[in-house]
Amino acid sequence: MIATENDSIIGMGRAISDRISDAYIQDVTVLPLFRGKKIGSRIIGTIIEKLNQDGIGWIGLIAEKNAKAFYEPLGFSVMPNAAPMLRKTANEL
Repeated sequence: MIATENDSIIGMGRAISDRISDAYIQDVTVLPLFRGKKIGSRIIGTIIEKLNQDGIGWIGLIAEKNAKAFYEPLGFSVMPNAAPMLRKTANEL
């Protein structure tokens, strides 16, 4: 999903899903000049609406530490007993 102004992209977000039961929202961003104008909230809302229309009820995401205040009013909360993980590259093993 993209947000535009005067034919320029000012924000975007995407979700990946198995198209059966769950999805993850990824890569949500809005250009700094346009932040604080609810553009990100509308992007998230549109993504959630589309996923719900597709029958997807479990929607997760991994947010940056300081993004909790943005996502909580949109219905997201910290998952207890869960830990985000990232696979190390071959050079790091």
